[in-house]
Amino acid sequence: MTGDPTLLSRFVRSSAAAALSQGWRVLVTFGSMLVLKRLIAPEDWGLVDWMLPIFLVLGAVRDLGLIYHIVRLPEPRPYGNLLRLEIVWGGALGLAALLLAPYASVIYRDPHPDLAAALRAMVLFLLFEGLATVPKIYLETELRIGRAVVPELLRNAVMAGGAIALALLDYGAWAVIVSQVAAAALYAALLWWRVRGQIRLVYLRGQTLRLVHQSLPLAVIWFLTIFVRHIDPLILAFRFDAETVGNYAFAYQNAFRVSEILVPALARALYPALVALAGAAAARFRAFALTNLAVLAVEVPAAYALAINAELAIRILGGDAWMSSPSFLRILCFAPLVDPFSRLGGELLKADHQDRLWIAATLLTLLSYAGGGLLLTGLYGPIAMAWVNLLPLGAPLMAWGLYRMAPAAFRAMVRDLAFVYAAPIPLFALAVGGAAALTAPLGLGSAGADWLRFGLSLLASLASLGLFYHRFGDAFLAFVRGARRGGDAAAVDTAESAP
Repeated sequence: MTGDPTLLSRFVRSSAAAALSQGWRVLVTFGSMLVLKRLIAPEDWGLVDWMLPIFLVLGAVRDLGLIYHIVRLPEPRPYGNLLRLEIVWGGALGLAALLLAPYASVIYRDPHPDLAAALRAMVLFLLFEGLATVPKIYLETELRIGRAVVPELLRNAVMAGGAIALALLDYGAWAVIVSQVAAAALYAALLWWRVRGQIRLVYLRGQTLRLVHQSLPLAVIWFLTIFVRHIDPLILAFRFDAETVGNYAFAYQNAFRVSEILVPALARALYPALVALAGAAAARFRAFALTNLAVLAVEVPAAYALAINAELAIRILGGDAWMSSPSFLRILCFAPLVDPFSRLGGELLKADHQDRLWIAATLLTLLSYAGGGLLLTGLYGPIAMAWVNLLPLGAPLMAWGLYRMAPAAFRAMVRDLAFVYAAPIPLFALAVGGAAALTAPLGLGSAGADWLRFGLSLLASLASLGLFYHRFGDAFLAFVRGARRGGDAAAVDTAESAP
């Protein structure tokens, strides 16, 4: 990598830039969703929530893992080969999607009248996203994510503003579809403008197929990961109506909202840093462990708060139209906690070229979700899909792979995570008990009791974060200070001794 000679300093700055971009995205998305969930009917959301995973899967097939494999290659990296792949192969996939769109109703039980037209419109999204991946992966590989922040901010603003404007005009699902396509086009154009004169479109003649062959394990990983994350609406749409799909997807999105905020922002800077730290095993695992701990420190209080405030949370976020979402949310809120290693652990295995282990673990989880979902939803209805998410069969294999890399460091991380899981429980128990005890003396009705419990839950969440900072704050600060001093691996190894 070129530029600043201090790798970990760039990692910290890139992480901060990624967090800023992700924070803006969260604020814009959250604000727009508060409006859109009230303007667009659940059945229209069912179409959108089913269709977006389809194009994420097509995006994985389009990229063939090359966007991740390039990070592992020495300079000069073959960005020209990647661009040609996105144009030629991505165009072929888009054409196939156009031709097959009329037959999509075979796998969508309650087809929307605009199903085929919407799928065809989203082909543009597939193509624009492919064009954007080349400058995006260049900036991430160079740990210069800050250069991508403005395009990402503008993309999210256009997507949210356009969707709200069209929803107010009663365009239903098309409000989201059109805004997604327009925002993707703008994002691609702005990213290419940001890297003009900087990115070298090196083309290795006759080497594209060889590069794709080398990247296929990463392609399989990404393909499986997307299916694990998005298979639920695909299964539900096969069995149930669009309104059920929309209600379930709304609950799922809120259950995994913290993961969707933190994990992409941190992983996009973590993976290049882990690759560059190939010769410093202790520093590499420490970077992973601290990043993973930061994610769980926010996820755990959020899950506990959602579990005891599911109905009110759905009413705040979406209004009164989402009748069955709370029952799904009460179960799904714990899904991010049952496998604390796979999301970022995969980045560590990928950087260490242990692709087969990651594939095996992800495939096991996918099989448990797909098999369990298809079987149990037929027996017990859509609620069974939520329970299936609590049984990721690949989690033990992922944990074993990480343990094998650094047994002592893994055990230390497990002890830290045990504290993160256990410490907030008494605080949230007090919130529930306090709300129950104060409801009658304060003369509150059921609605007032809900708001009181919600307020006490927020206090319990803040207290939990305070406990985590007291326990782990010094270690985080030592890590960041060491990175800023430019000590690279030595700085992180020093941070390991912090309390």
